[in-house]
Amino acid sequence: MKKIEHKTFLKNNNLDKKLLLQPIQEKIEIFDRMYKLLETVSDCEKGNLLEQLESLDLEILEDIDEEYADKLEFNDIEEALVEEPILEKIESQKVEQTPKKVTDESILDELVKMGRTQDIGRSTFKDLGVKATLGWETVIGKYLVTRTSVFKYRYGIERI
Repeated sequence: MKKIEHKTFLKNNNLDKKLLLQPIQEKIEIFDRMYKLLETVSDCEKGNLLEQLESLDLEILEDIDEEYADKLEFNDIEEALVEEPILEKIESQKVEQTPKKVTDESILDELVKMGRTQDIGRSTFKDLGVKATLGWETVIGKYLVTRTSVFKYRYGIERI
């Protein structure tokens, strides 16, 4: 397999896979499991597995593009295949800029911008770097984070 195109696309658009819709996240998890199998499969089976991986990779890429096309910087699929040196130039420019301090409120701002305001798991908040302890109703800056499920740690975000 040449390149994992959906990962390149996510990197170019500064997207975290935890912020994607649940079905897309599940497809990425399936892809990762299948990619790990590539090492253990015999040579006869590798061709078939590579074809499946490539088709799943394109399917994930198309789903991401379809869902987030209007919100992305590089919204053409072809731009995800741009060579690495351009990516390095962009990264070096970002390093030169003053780094923003990531706060709980800025993380919630990004989630709201992306439209992820309902049914967010506690582990997703922790993975994104939210440091506040989440209760049934937690005020973080200009947002109210409300627990929406009794038996699961699921939350919704509302603007105050």
